[in-house]
Amino acid sequence: MTVFSRLLGRSGTSSQPSAEQAVAEALDLAVLPVEARAVLAPAVLTMASDGRATEAEMALLQNLCAFSPIFARLPEGAVLALIERILADLQEAGAEPVIENCAEVLPMELRETAFCFAMRVAMVDGVLAHREKQALSEIAERFAMPDEVVGRIIDVVGMLQRAA
Repeated sequence: MTVFSRLLGRSGTSSQPSAEQAVAEALDLAVLPVEARAVLAPAVLTMASDGRATEAEMALLQNLCAFSPIFARLPEGAVLALIERILADLQEAGAEPVIENCAEVLPMELRETAFCFAMRVAMVDGVLAHREKQALSEIAERFAMPDEVVGRIIDVVGMLQRAA
């Protein structure tokens, strides 16, 4: 069992779809830009690396997308629908093929953006947990990111997370 195989282990779910599921069904996610999904996937993977997605992580991820030009033209509800789809893909296929697809789709500068999103989500609580470190390390390796770039991103995100 990999770190990500426990994702979305929902027990006692109702038979009614969530609002996000309803939006996902209404949207044709296949017509959304592949870069949007590929930038979002590493952050979703990092968010779920501990087996759960907190409200703070979800809120931060939505805020990051709201202010990113990558997601500016997506229809309302698309980000939540993408998150749901990525979580389902992670549960069904595992992390490796999802991140492999991202690496194939994204040029290096967008890989850096995706890694930055993932780092921000990992640090939302001010603590970088062991499984989050593992996920980030695997993402950086798969993205073939130079150590100095990863270090700069970590430093900047750390600065953003400083308490007063």
